[in-house]
Amino acid sequence: MCKSAVNLALAMSATGKDTTPAQERKDVDVLLIGAGVMSATLGAWLQDLEPDWSIEMVERLDSVAEESSNGWNNAGTGHAALAELNYTPQKADGSIDISKAVAINESFQISRQFYAYHVQKGNLQNPKSFIHTTPHMSFVWGDDNVSFLRKRFQALQKARCSAVWTTQKMPGRLQSGSRW
Repeated sequence: MCKSAVNLALAMSATGKDTTPAQERKDVDVLLIGAGVMSATLGAWLQDLEPDWSIEMVERLDSVAEESSNGWNNAGTGHAALAELNYTPQKADGSIDISKAVAINESFQISRQFYAYHVQKGNLQNPKSFIHTTPHMSFVWGDDNVSFLRKRFQALQKARCSAVWTTQKMPGRLQSGSRW
C-alpha cells in the first residue's frame, strides 16, 4: 500500500467533527473506523500480513466494542450456519438451496483457523474463555416442514460441512438421550 494513505483528518471532517489542528494530522496506511470485533480482527490480520503498515483505529464511543459488538446488541457468536433454517430456502422445484449456509460455514471454518493461528502464536492465551461449542436443534412440525428438514439434512450431509447430525421423530416430547 502506498503512503498516499488515508488522512485521518479527512475522515473526521466527513463527520463534521474535525477539530484537529493541521500540524497534528497524520497519514496512515489503514484507517479502521470503529473499535469493534470486525476492526480488531481486520487489524490483527493486517498487522500479521503487513507489519510495516501504520494502522489507526478510531472510535466515537467512550470504549471499545460498545455498539454492534456489544453483548446486548449482538449474540457474540460465530456460527456454522447449519441450524438456521432461513439459510437454506426451498426452491420452486422442491430442492434445497444450501449455498448460503455452505458459504457462511466456510467463513466460520476460516475464523476457527484464524483463532487457532493466534493461539499458536501466543496472541490468544486462553481460547476456552471465549470459544464454546454449543449443540443446536431445529424443530419443525407438520408434514411439509418435516419433509423440508429431511431434504435439508440430506443436502447438507452431501456438502461435508456439517458436524454430527442426528434426526429424531419426537411425538410430543424430546426422547431420552437428546443433547442440548
